[in-house]
Amino acid sequence: MKKKMLSSIAMCLSMALVLPGCSGSKGQEDAGVLASENAATDNSAEDKNSSASDATNETGDSSYDPSSFNVSDVYEAPSQESSVDISGCDTFTQIVDKLEDGKGYANVTIGDADVLLVSSGTYEWEEGIYAAIDADIFIYKDGAPQYLGSVCAGGTAYPLEVADGNLYVGGNHFMTKYTIDSENMVELEEAYVSYDTDGNDTYYYKTCNSQFEDYDEETAKSRFDELFAELDNVEVIEFQPVGGASSSSQVPAYEYPGPELFYTVLYDYMIDELSKNYSDYDVCIPCPVIISEDESDKDDIKVYGNFWIFNYNLNGDVLECTSGGSYPGCIHLKSTDEGYEVISMDIVEDGADFDESAKKIFGDLYDTFTKDGEDENVREEIRAQIIANYVAANGLNITSYQDYGWDPVALPKENIDSFYSTLD
Repeated sequence: MKKKMLSSIAMCLSMALVLPGCSGSKGQEDAGVLASENAATDNSAEDKNSSASDATNETGDSSYDPSSFNVSDVYEAPSQESSVDISGCDTFTQIVDKLEDGKGYANVTIGDADVLLVSSGTYEWEEGIYAAIDADIFIYKDGAPQYLGSVCAGGTAYPLEVADGNLYVGGNHFMTKYTIDSENMVELEEAYVSYDTDGNDTYYYKTCNSQFEDYDEETAKSRFDELFAELDNVEVIEFQPVGGASSSSQVPAYEYPGPELFYTVLYDYMIDELSKNYSDYDVCIPCPVIISEDESDKDDIKVYGNFWIFNYNLNGDVLECTSGGSYPGCIHLKSTDEGYEVISMDIVEDGADFDESAKKIFGDLYDTFTKDGEDENVREEIRAQIIANYVAANGLNITSYQDYGWDPVALPKENIDSFYSTLD
């Protein structure tokens, strides 16, 4: 899998597939029968939480409270309905003809079915190649297209991919593998890692015919790593952008509104370097979650943190997030006669190499990074304030921002004069 960036954009942090419970796999039991049986005995989020609890107890790690990790935050989408109106459509082509500009579509084969994937948007993965991290899935049933489910990955580092007929939906801390058998979606494998408040990791793994508690942690970690490895050298699903790939900006470009030249340089670097692989957005607004700064060497000032990029399109008075993700690591700057200059950035690897590379880059700050640098509440508080200050600095009529599948978040009051000084 080609790396572009890391971990999960907020708009999809909590989504994977909206389907009934786990079905059987090919060659073991009849998937169609199992799917209908499990639809009646749905393997709910509560059941998954119970399984995760049992798995943790089996490891003997009494310091970790499994109730602090909600499995539904990773594996269940907030909406179980398609965002695409297919009424009156007899073919996939007719569905595509109804799509709004900005969406994307792809025809792929998953398992034994030819399906249509419709994404909320696309981004340029490679030159001329557009990928997506979310999709509504449509399949032909009884001669007509029907909605099967929705998937969303954890960020633009993890575009939707198909390998050997299986659909992979992943994020920095999870990977799920699906197929389609007899017009039913089958969750073949599911693995994720969670961290306690001290930064200790716990791995979980299940298959379509097992539960999380059926595997010891060594096996779970091994399968977690192997699922990511299965995507090595796999081409991403190529989506066709509806209405073309260009967009005209309705809002001004982001500029750091604080007085500090140091952070002006830092924010500009994030926009120029970390967002250059994206397309089709009105404005890119960075969200650095800084955990530590080391200014002991003016020729190598180190800023450690989780450096988020969020891209938005303006819809009325709402900034709608279209893409983005995080780049955990360390940005190196130096002090010059003219001010400051970014000289390099160390970025944590994705997938199976994430933990090892994070420990190497953050060193003694690793625990602080896993506790604060990956805290969603901390990130969202910073994110909302940065947007609010951007809106105030430019006199814009914007009241909220919105991630895909979630309600709009009202912006707080601006505090340009006090907020940015706290970053120094």
